[in-house]
Amino acid sequence: MMNEKIYKLGIIYGLGPETEMLTQKFVGNLINDDKFCKACELLEQNVKCDNCREHLRNYAGSIYFYEQVGDNVPDFIEEPEKYLPKNLPELDFLLVIGIHQDLLSGLPEFMKDKNIKAVIVPVEDTKWVPAGLQVQVLEDFERYGIQATFPKPFCALSKELNEYNKVGFNVTNERNYIIEFIEYFKIGEPIVSILLSKDGKSIEDTCVIQTAPCGSTYFILQQLHAKYIDDEETSLNEKISKAHHSYPCNASMDQDNILKDSILHVGGILVRNEIRKKLNLPIEEHVYLTN
Repeated sequence: MMNEKIYKLGIIYGLGPETEMLTQKFVGNLINDDKFCKACELLEQNVKCDNCREHLRNYAGSIYFYEQVGDNVPDFIEEPEKYLPKNLPELDFLLVIGIHQDLLSGLPEFMKDKNIKAVIVPVEDTKWVPAGLQVQVLEDFERYGIQATFPKPFCALSKELNEYNKVGFNVTNERNYIIEFIEYFKIGEPIVSILLSKDGKSIEDTCVIQTAPCGSTYFILQQLHAKYIDDEETSLNEKISKAHHSYPCNASMDQDNILKDSILHVGGILVRNEIRKKLNLPIEEHVYLTN
């Protein structure tokens, strides 16, 4: 660990309560703030915290830049670089959350000489990044040789190409640095391990291998400790869904024209399917349509 490279991460985020909340959750999860998780306090049983996050690394040393942008800008921004950070340091990765669409459109030009490895632009609300703008900005990043990804929702971020990670729509052709980002910070699409009781009827223990960027995976698994795996599929699904909503997930509940579903519901499907897969239960198919 002493000789491990420390990646430099920058975060810029826009205005609005949902944008600020997601940013705070991401940073809280990343730095493993001791006040960040309150899962055990919300358990149905009266139990003390079992410190499931105590083994987690604190990535505070990786956060080299953190700034809100978009205050006091005109409705239509003709020169985005005037309103983007003036003092952006040398970075490996830049996370961009919910910034003004005109600022986003100017970001590739702004970043072209910054020698950055990859830009991650989570889409928790369609209004943040409409599909047409997403493709345009992704093409601009591609042209400047900057790797970029637009995970929708953020917890769909994956090392694999799949229905939520499509080249030319969600991610650039080259993505090795995006994979580095996922592997280093251990965030993205939830990956879990589950220990069952000897009779196989209840969940004895859980482990998060890769968490949703907001940290919700730990919260959800804590709600499943000592729970019986009911024969009825809906009972387990309801437990997971209740925990997912209680965290709460900050993704939009509005219907998304690309997903043909709400972004929040897709986030719930992703964690639910991962849990069900590890319990050897059928998973729910969901087709991401881009037409």
